[in-house]
Amino acid sequence: MQPAVYFDIPMLPRKEIQTIIDTISQGYSDILIHWNIKLSTITLDDKQRKSLNDIFLRLIHNLRLFPNQSKEYHDKFLRLVKKSQPTLHPSLISFTLGIFEEILIGLFPRTSTGDWIGFRWIHSLVFSLLISYSNSSITTEDRSPDVTKESASFTTTEITPSDSFMDKIVQFDTLLLGAHSLEDVMRLTVHRIVEAIGYKRSALFWYSPITRTVEGTHAYHVDITDLRRIRSFEANIPGMTWMIRQNRPLYIQDACLYIPDHFIKHFHLQSLLVATLQVDQHQPVGFLLIDQGGKPFAPSTEELNLLEKLTSRVSVALRPKLYEYPTLSAHPPASPVLTHREQEILQMIAYGYSTRHIGETLHISEHTVAEHAQGILKKLNSKNRSEAVAKGLRLGLIH
Repeated sequence: MQPAVYFDIPMLPRKEIQTIIDTISQGYSDILIHWNIKLSTITLDDKQRKSLNDIFLRLIHNLRLFPNQSKEYHDKFLRLVKKSQPTLHPSLISFTLGIFEEILIGLFPRTSTGDWIGFRWIHSLVFSLLISYSNSSITTEDRSPDVTKESASFTTTEITPSDSFMDKIVQFDTLLLGAHSLEDVMRLTVHRIVEAIGYKRSALFWYSPITRTVEGTHAYHVDITDLRRIRSFEANIPGMTWMIRQNRPLYIQDACLYIPDHFIKHFHLQSLLVATLQVDQHQPVGFLLIDQGGKPFAPSTEELNLLEKLTSRVSVALRPKLYEYPTLSAHPPASPVLTHREQEILQMIAYGYSTRHIGETLHISEHTVAEHAQGILKKLNSKNRSEAVAKGLRLGLIH
């Protein structure tokens, strides 16, 4: 007999569960960015990538089923996993659940009792999903993918140190135009920029402004397994706050002044170049470390200028890859979860209530209602309220 896994999730008051769901909803953009970054670190074909993405997005969107339909949440997960067979190996399902837990837990810094409640609830949810999956006997004989192996370069074009300054920029722009995915852009960043300025190694780190964490993702001539073991809070890396908020590349003569000693020794670091990647309004999303294979160096002005030009192009190329859904399907994925208040307002819009009537019913101002309505349109990718209502009905967000 299988264990009663559906009761492993802590029984919380409806209000506390809704607070957890709302926190996840508010961090939705950051969740998508982190998921896309994680997805770019493993080698998958388009069918596998689409299946994994569908599972992850449904894990997020179906949270609206709590607390009344927790069993349905598990059942929907299992049906989707079964549908993905034999495309996905069990290790990819476990990978997705692990990343789902890691990203969501990052939204709860655990500085208060409420944060710890969210942490424990998410951990228990994922644990119960894993047990449900294990008990379901959904298996496949497909070969397990290598989740640490870097995929082969999609282009053989090279940028050599002997090329002129402008030639290097033009060639790099050409390569970026041919980048079809986030993974392509990130591999170009770690490989071709180093190639262009004539250096030896590089490592790309992702930065989350919400969780204040730094994580290694891609590298060139650096052990990728070791790099991806680097997951640290910003506060644990001296000088990090200063480094990642610089608008121009930095030259650090002695890395030990800014990087923890155990990283210095393990990766044999001395001098470093640091280039921050930014998207909206100079918001840092990552940074690139470059060196000469652990040897001291002093960069030329031209090298620093070229690094600035190339990384600025990477920042431009990153934005659509980070904030848009993967284009593996002709149909966009379902909408993000709405907060409890947004669902209330969308339901009243469906009933035909005016902005004033909604405000009076909920005891909030008309301005606040309008702001919520705009948020709903954005989350549902709708042009007007009628379209939002139609999508809300189709997704089961309202009735």
